Amino acid sequence: MAFKTRLLATAAIPFMALAGYSLPVSAAMIKPAAEIQTQSPFIAVQSEEEEVVPKKRRKQQEQQDGAQEQVTDPANAEAVEEPVRKNRKQRKQAEEQQTQEMQPADNAEAVEEPVRKNRKKQKQAEEQQTQEMQPADNAEAVEEPVRKNRKKQQQTEEQQADEAQPADNAEAVEEPVRKNRKKQKQAEEQQMDEAQPADNAEAVEEPVRKNRKKQQADQGVSDEDIVNQSKRKKQAQQDDQTEEQNAADTEEPVRKNRKKQQQADDAQQAEDGQQDAKPAGEVTDEDIVNMSKDRKKKRDRAQAETPEAIEKREEVAKDPSKTTDTVVLPVENGAAVLDSDKDADNSGANRERRKRQREQVEEVRVPKSDKDAQNTDVKIVIKNDIDVKGERIDDFRGYRRDDGKIIGKGDDVRVVFDLDGKIVIRSDDRRRLGRDGDIRYERLRDDRIKEIVIRPNGDRIVTIRNRWGEIIRRSRIDNRDVEIVIFYSPDLERGRDRLYLRDAGDELPPMRLGIPVEDYIVDVSSDPDRDYDEFLSEPPVEQVERVYSVDEVKNSARIRDKVRRIDLDTITFDTASAEISRDQAKSLRKVAEAIGAILDRNPGETFLIEGHTDAVGSDESNLVLSDERAESVASVLSELFEIPAENLVTQGYGERYLKIDTDEDERENRRVTIRRITPLVRPAEVSEN
Repeated sequence: MAFKTRLLATAAIPFMALAGYSLPVSAAMIKPAAEIQTQSPFIAVQSEEEEVVPKKRRKQQEQQDGAQEQVTDPANAEAVEEPVRKNRKQRKQAEEQQTQEMQPADNAEAVEEPVRKNRKKQKQAEEQQTQEMQPADNAEAVEEPVRKNRKKQQQTEEQQADEAQPADNAEAVEEPVRKNRKKQKQAEEQQMDEAQPADNAEAVEEPVRKNRKKQQADQGVSDEDIVNQSKRKKQAQQDDQTEEQNAADTEEPVRKNRKKQQQADDAQQAEDGQQDAKPAGEVTDEDIVNMSKDRKKKRDRAQAETPEAIEKREEVAKDPSKTTDTVVLPVENGAAVLDSDKDADNSGANRERRKRQREQVEEVRVPKSDKDAQNTDVKIVIKNDIDVKGERIDDFRGYRRDDGKIIGKGDDVRVVFDLDGKIVIRSDDRRRLGRDGDIRYERLRDDRIKEIVIRPNGDRIVTIRNRWGEIIRRSRIDNRDVEIVIFYSPDLERGRDRLYLRDAGDELPPMRLGIPVEDYIVDVSSDPDRDYDEFLSEPPVEQVERVYSVDEVKNSARIRDKVRRIDLDTITFDTASAEISRDQAKSLRKVAEAIGAILDRNPGETFLIEGHTDAVGSDESNLVLSDERAESVASVLSELFEIPAENLVTQGYGERYLKIDTDEDERENRRVTIRRITPLVRPAEVSEN
C-alpha cells in the first residue's frame, strides 16, 4: 500500500468509528421514549405508524454497522467493535432503568388490566346507549360525533402520556385523564341532545319500551303480574303501618290502667288480710292485671257512634254472610257479635288481616241438624264400663291443680291461672251436683276417679274424671239401669289430658256468620215473647270438626261461637253480689220451661251457663264474681224449675266479653248467657260396646 493510501486509511478510520458510535446512541435514546409511551398504565397504546419510526432507525443503524465492518481493516475490527458492544450494553441498561422507573414490573399487569377493562366497558355502554336512544335512521348521524370525540380523547391521552413522569407521578398523569373522560361524557350528552329533535322524542322512547317489554316476556312476567305485585306490596305496607299505630295507641292507656289496677288490688288485699307472700309458681295480682288488660286497646279506641254508622251495622246484621268484616252489634258503642272477634280485638289482632282470612272461606254453610253439623255417619263406640267397681275412697282430697291463685276453701275452690295470655278461672261442679244426694268416690285404672251421686228417686249420676278433674264421661243411670250419656270426650278416653291448657279454636280460621244476628242472639229484655224452645233447639251455625271436651268448650270462644246464645239481661245483681232475688228469678221462667221441654225430648242435652260482668272493678274480682253468678243461675234453674243439675255446666268470664264497649257501669254488660252445647260435647250417634 502506498504511503498516501495508508495515510488516508489512518485518518478515516477514527472518523467512521466515531460516526458508528454516535448513531447507536441516538437510536438508544429514541427507543426508550417509545417504550415509555407503551408501558405507562394510564396512557393509550401508541399507533402502528408511530412504531414504524424506531424500527426504520434501527434498520439504518444495522446497515451502517455492516458497512463499517466492510471498510474497516480486519486488523482493526476488534478495536472498532468493542465500543459498539459497550454502547449497546449501556443502551440496554438505560432502557431497563427507564422501564423500572415508569412502571414496577410486578405491578404493571395489575394496573394496566383495569384500564383495558374500563375502556372496553365504556365503549360497550356508549354503543348500547346510542342504539337505545337513537332510531335506526338517525344512528349514523349520532354515532359519528361520538367516534370523532373518542379519537380526539385517545390523541389527548397519548399526548399526556408523552408529557407524563414515572410511576411516582402517576396521580398527576391520571387526573387529566379523568377530567378528559368527564369532559367527553358531557360532550356526548350534548351531542345527543343536538342530534335528536324534541319532536322525535316518541321515536327515541319507543325502542326503550319495546326493550323493557321484551325483558318481561323473557322472564315470563306479564303487565298484570307487575300490577298485582305492586298492589300486594302496598297492602302489606299499609297493614304494617296499621299494626304499628294500633300498638302505639294501646301502650299508653294500658300502662296507666295497670298502675290504677295495682293500687286497687293492694287495697283489697289489705282489707282481706291477704298480704302474705304468694308461693312460688302462683300467679300474682300484678300478673293477672298485666295479662288481662290487652282489651283496653279496643275500648280506648272506641269513638262516638253516628246514626249513619249504626244504620250501616243494622244492614250488615240482617245478612252477615255478605261481609268479611267483623260483625258488630247495631247499637251505640256495640262490641263485636262473636266472642272470638272480641278476643281478637282484645289481643290486638289486625282486623284487616282477619278479613282476608275470612275471604278464603269458600262457603258459609249452615247445618240442618246436629248430625249434619258433625257430618259423620260413623257411630262412636262407648265402652260399657260405667258400672265397673273401683277402690272406694273415703277421704278424697280433690284433683290435681295447676299453678295459679287458689280462691276459696273445701269443696268451693276456684283456681285462677293464665291460659295463653288470658286469665281464666277453673272450678268443678261437685258441690252443686251433691246438694240433693249423697256423693262417693272410687279410684279406677290410670288414676281415674269415679264420682257417684245417688238421688232420692234412685237415679245415679256417674261422672268419670282424670287426675286433673277433666270430665271424660257423664251419664245418668235410672232406677231401671238405663244409661243416658250426657257428654263424652273420645280424646280424654284415649289417655290425653289437660286439654284445657290450649285454645282448641286456634286451629280454625276466623268465623263467618251465615245467619242474621237476630237469629244468633236473643235478648230476653227486648224479645220476651220469643219461642226459646225453638231457638235453643236449632243446630250449630257451622261445621263441628270433632267432639270436644267440656273444658275445651269453656276455654275457647271460637268453639262456643258455633252455637247460638240467649242473653239473660233481665237478671241484675247488686254490686259485688251473686245473689238472685225471688222476683228476678221469676224472669227465668220462660227460658227454664224451654230447657225443660228440650230435656223431655232428649235427657242427654247439655247447657252452658256463662257469667259476665261490666268493666267496673278489678279483673280478678270480676272473674270470680261472674263465675259465682253463673253458678247461682244454675242453682235457681235446678231448685225452682227442676232442671237436672247434671245437664248444666257453668263458667265465668268476668269483663272479657263486653256487650257494650265501655269502661263505665253498664247494665247490659252484667248478664248471664245460655247456650245449648250438646252437639259440641256429645257424639250425635252413640253405640255401646
